[in-house]
Amino acid sequence: MAWHFNVLIPIRSVHNFSLSKVVAMISLTKPSSSKGVCLFTLVFGLSCQVAYTNAVMTIKDDIQKLNEKYKLQMNVVIDLKGNQSMDLMENLGDLNVPKILISQPEAAKHNLYKLFNMQMLAIVQLDMTNLNLTLAIMEKLLWRRHFSKIIIQFKGDETLDVNKDLLYLFHRCWLQGHTSVLVYWRNTTYTYTPYPSIQVQLLHNFGDFTEQQQQDFQQFEFFIPFIELPPRCFSYYNRKGQLIRSGIYYKIVQNFITHYNGSIRHEFFDPWSTSLNRETTNDLVTHKGYRFITTLLARNENYESSDAFHFGKFYFMVPAGKEIKQSLYLFLSFHPHMWLMIAILLAILFLLLVVIDHRKHGKHEYLESFFNAFRIIIFMNDEIFPGRTFFNYMLDLLFLVIGLFLTNSYVCNLSSMYTSRIYEPGLTTLKDIERTKLRIHVHSLDYDQYMAVENMPAVVYERMFAGNNTEFYWNRQTLNFVTMFASGADIVEYLLFQQLYMRKPFAEYISEPMNTNPSTIIIPHRSPFLEFFNRYLSYLKDSGILNKFRTDSQWDGVLGSNIHFFQDTEVNRSLSTEYLQYAFVIWLIGVSSATIAFIGELMWFKKYGKIDQRTLKKTVRGAHPDKRLQFAN
Repeated sequence: MAWHFNVLIPIRSVHNFSLSKVVAMISLTKPSSSKGVCLFTLVFGLSCQVAYTNAVMTIKDDIQKLNEKYKLQMNVVIDLKGNQSMDLMENLGDLNVPKILISQPEAAKHNLYKLFNMQMLAIVQLDMTNLNLTLAIMEKLLWRRHFSKIIIQFKGDETLDVNKDLLYLFHRCWLQGHTSVLVYWRNTTYTYTPYPSIQVQLLHNFGDFTEQQQQDFQQFEFFIPFIELPPRCFSYYNRKGQLIRSGIYYKIVQNFITHYNGSIRHEFFDPWSTSLNRETTNDLVTHKGYRFITTLLARNENYESSDAFHFGKFYFMVPAGKEIKQSLYLFLSFHPHMWLMIAILLAILFLLLVVIDHRKHGKHEYLESFFNAFRIIIFMNDEIFPGRTFFNYMLDLLFLVIGLFLTNSYVCNLSSMYTSRIYEPGLTTLKDIERTKLRIHVHSLDYDQYMAVENMPAVVYERMFAGNNTEFYWNRQTLNFVTMFASGADIVEYLLFQQLYMRKPFAEYISEPMNTNPSTIIIPHRSPFLEFFNRYLSYLKDSGILNKFRTDSQWDGVLGSNIHFFQDTEVNRSLSTEYLQYAFVIWLIGVSSATIAFIGELMWFKKYGKIDQRTLKKTVRGAHPDKRLQFAN
């Protein structure tokens, strides 16, 4: 009698069976050998089960350590074959971290960073048959989160070569920007080092992976464009003939590369003589192979940006207010309200003098009272009322206070105006652009970005145009305001630095910003340096080195003759003829008026006879109070 045993044993192997469920069909025809075969099969299956369990427990331990060390908030499990993902999910069930299982390509429709703003760990199971598809799904899910920690359980048969197949896997990871990759293969743990070339590295314990942080580029070459756009990136030759590269953005990138022992390969790019548009720029950043872009570009989905190191603003550069003609200073010494108060005070004094003359002297000399009131205002009254009475003393004291303060206040204001000069009000808001006829010239690459800004006055959109870029650069660099210019705050600060030693700058900017945009370093997508560079950028901000880069770029612009200090065209001298000519004009007007009045009086005397003796006696007595003159009838 033949004995037939059908033994179905699920065999889970961590290396030879690619982590799939294998059904071993054993047909035994000899009862004498069935016990030995069954025993061997059971032992083999149990050993495989133990090996699988140990592998799962090792991965679980490493996942738990990564979650705790980096405070990860989500675990993403990717297994397109679904062989052991459910078992792995069950073993990870006691971890207090949310988990997502991706078992179908259709499930990877969205970038995870758009749905979950959190730190995550990717757990991937793949083999050579689904390598390309799995990596494509990883790129889709981890878009802009490619620097996340990744654990890969790689399956393959004995024919696979560590130095070939794993090297290919790590090379693909490097191209997608995955730098923190841990691979389990054949009960062994691997990672890779990218500098100076990709090399497979065997890990003996988990600590080697967590402590691994590449801080030596080993002369790895960084390809960056060198853009002549001061103060962000520019160059010049010093007195020794050495080429000096400077600029705020360039110094940030250069210091990062040189500090970590990297090398730079430049490609010169002239943004002024080249006609650029947004599509051309995006194509250069995406496909040219640049590692960093040393200028500021508008945020776009076609490239990545570093963390912001400054909150940038955009301003309009405008000419400063013109100087008011000095002939108008005589009227501008007082505010219009002050002139009104003086006029009212003059009227009050006039009425007071008329009343006093009427009550005490019984006369009605209105013209004389008006001139006396004017003399009090300009502090030229000597003794309006004859006699040394207490009432006259109080009146003289009142007139002294009024004339003294008004006259000295006017003279001080007038002197300060001639010394410091007075200028027309400048443009302080965007609505003030209507007060000028100048148009707004912008770079052709920035025109669409500026026109897309909302909530600006309509006059801004009407005046804005994109003309010749070379002409725009030259006029803006020399502060030639044939038009207004739109520029970032760093460029405005750099160009206005030329007026450091001027008494009155002739260029300024509208203090109300037209737009705001964080200052960042542009980096292509999938860059393996993004997280490392952001960490370095935070060190620069905390240490204050960024402020030094900004100051150095301004002085480098002066040393390289990119900008130069302007000087005042004329020096104002407080005791010059120009300073005193208006006082002479006032004196000349007074003398001329007195001469005309004197001639008029003579003509009046010749025509109508002698002057009334009583009036003459009072006049002379008022002019000479100490002399007692006797006049005959």
